[in-house]
Amino acid sequence: PGHGGKDPGATGPHGLHEKTVVLAISKKLYKMINSRLGFKAYLTRNRDYYLTLRQRLAIARRDKADMFIAIHADAFKNKSVTRISASSVLLIK
Repeated sequence: PGHGGKDPGATGPHGLHEKTVVLAISKKLYKMINSRLGFKAYLTRNRDYYLTLRQRLAIARRDKADMFIAIHADAFKNKSVTRISASSVLLIK
């Protein structure tokens, strides 16, 4: 997951931080992927601490990942917004 620690990412109108949202999404996606036969996902972080993009990419390269997934969650004050771009990172072998 992106952001984390000192970098909260986007902040919603009620104070919810992107780093919290993307970590939760990443943990769910991690479980979904690992429940599928033949797939193995890894999280670059599983707690609230900061890793740069370069650090996250280094983890992916170290673990010889076939895919690097980044999830981003934007914040909007306008309640009519119905889509998001979703910042987390999963490594899949």
